[in-house]
Amino acid sequence: AYYLPSNSPSIKEISPRRDAFEDATQQKSNLIEKNIKVQVWKKVRPMLIGFSLALGVTICVIAGLVIFITTKPKESNSSSSNTTQQTCDVTCTMSGTPYRPSTIAYWPFNGNLYDLNNIYSGTYSVPSSSPSYTTGSFDQAIVFDGSHYVNVDTHFLNLSYRSWTIEGWILLSDLSSERGIFSQSRSSTTTGQCFNLSVKNKPFVYDYSLMKQSIYLNGVLDGTTGGTGTSSGPYKGTTGSVMIGRTYSGSYFKGDMDHLQVISGAKTTCQILSDAILTAYYSFDASVLNLDLSNNYINGISSSISVVSGRINEAYFFQGTTSYFQSTAFTAYSTGHSFSISLWVKPSSVLGGTLIHLSTGSDGTGTACFDLLGFSSTGQLIANLYDTYSCCYTYYSTSIGGPIMSTSIWTHIVLTYSSSNGMALYTNGTLHVVNDAFTSFPSNGIVFTSRPYMIVGNPSTTGSVPS
Repeated sequence: AYYLPSNSPSIKEISPRRDAFEDATQQKSNLIEKNIKVQVWKKVRPMLIGFSLALGVTICVIAGLVIFITTKPKESNSSSSNTTQQTCDVTCTMSGTPYRPSTIAYWPFNGNLYDLNNIYSGTYSVPSSSPSYTTGSFDQAIVFDGSHYVNVDTHFLNLSYRSWTIEGWILLSDLSSERGIFSQSRSSTTTGQCFNLSVKNKPFVYDYSLMKQSIYLNGVLDGTTGGTGTSSGPYKGTTGSVMIGRTYSGSYFKGDMDHLQVISGAKTTCQILSDAILTAYYSFDASVLNLDLSNNYINGISSSISVVSGRINEAYFFQGTTSYFQSTAFTAYSTGHSFSISLWVKPSSVLGGTLIHLSTGSDGTGTACFDLLGFSSTGQLIANLYDTYSCCYTYYSTSIGGPIMSTSIWTHIVLTYSSSNGMALYTNGTLHVVNDAFTSFPSNGIVFTSRPYMIVGNPSTTGSVPS
């Protein structure tokens, strides 16, 4: 494994151990507010991942951890006019709701059809068989073959005469015809009593108070009935089961679907954009501790941590070799997409140590493990990424070095990466170093098939540096 004792950036050869790969585990809890939006992810989805945290090594403080995914905005081909993409202020983007009381239903499709609210669990349209699952946007995703769907009829899901949002991720494998995503119908012949959400129509938010539909794609407003002089709705259906992966008229979905949610209320443009780009947000506040406040519920675990006053509200205090926070939220590891990581750090010592460690093993080891961010033995801030892979479990990495860090004061750190621009390292908003373009997360590296364990404040969960 590769850690950061060096004094200057360099290219190093790594020969990690051949420990068995361990599947990432994560907890899912606290469901988010209830609206209805669906987003499309591409076969190669651009990602931006960032952390907002304040931490140190061995003895340190962490104020928060945020991870972002960004998707390339799609050009609008909507017939609606006067659509304007609103910007998000920091209050919306960098905040979350720990207990999401407005989530009506949430299907993560992690190998089953359960609703995490335990109310609207589904059944496969062929009771004698089960659907297939594949690697999804975060965990698993359900695979629709274009002939079958999921039926939800255990309880009536009431969307009539109210605002709502439907959101989720879809990966289309066929667009030769309309592809149904979500539908409910009491009558196909009575106005307002049949609701279909399909790829032909694109995902949308419905605002009952304004009688307005708004359609978003990858967090970007793609079309709206607002400003067109035409009111929309309301939906009046008071009976009928929900069909996922099919419209009422029989248009079936073909492709993958992940993290489908039904939320009461019309989400704002800012909230929808945040859902599209935010992978995980750990505030480390006393009221939520290890909970992920994003829309993805990638909760973490921690050990030997104290909650203290932080840069923003509370923070985690790392006080020894057994202190760590761990999650599996670094999704770019297996996809090679762009990401950004930002941290607030207040270290007690900077003479060597780990800020963020990635590994395929839960204890910090595995067939590939390295320090993404840390301090050298002289106190220099170092960032490191794998760039190439050769046979026999041999990996090579590229490192860049930032400034000499100070102790006992808060410093804001940002690491960015893209294959076209390489890595860049900032502190307190100032760019210190950037390297040439390179491709990280090599596709021929067999360990890069799932997102890793991310350990904050420690290279190990066992109290010792893994070999």
